[in-house]
Amino acid sequence: MPVEYQRMRCGNCGRELKEAPGTPVPERQPCPECGSTVRRAEIGISSTITARSMLSFKARRAERGRPFAEGKVGDDLHRKSGRWFRLERIIDRARGCYREIVSDRRTGEVIHHIEEPLSKHIGHGAARRSTGESAMATSNFGIQPIRR
Repeated sequence: MPVEYQRMRCGNCGRELKEAPGTPVPERQPCPECGSTVRRAEIGISSTITARSMLSFKARRAERGRPFAEGKVGDDLHRKSGRWFRLERIIDRARGCYREIVSDRRTGEVIHHIEEPLSKHIGHGAARRSTGESAMATSNFGIQPIRR
C-alpha cells in the first residue's frame, strides 16, 4: 500500500512539527507551542479494492434429480493468464442445449463463444471421466478412496 503522507504532531496541543517519525524521546525538541515531547504520528495510506461477482443457479423440479437447467453469469478468473473475464454459461437439459460466452471485461471482445446441442458437448467437465471411474479417483487432489 502506498503511503500518502506522514505527519508528526504534538501529542498535547496537536501542532504539526517538522520531526522525523520514530525520533527517540531524548532527541526530541520540545513543542514550540506547549513544550511537550509527546508525539502523535499521522500516516495516510490508500488502496484500491475491486469487487467481483458471479451468480450461479440450478433449476430442479419438485422431484429430486439432476437439474433441468443450470448456469453461471459473472466475473471469472482465468487461472493460466491471471486475467478476469466475463463468463455466461447456460446448460439447458430440458431443451438440450449448451451455451458459453467468455468475453474480455475491459474491451468487450468475445474470446470464446459456443452454442451447441448438449448431446454434442462431450469431453468437458464431468463428461471427461471414462466409464467405471469414480469421481473420487479423478479429483484434482489425486486422493484415492480408502478400501477396508
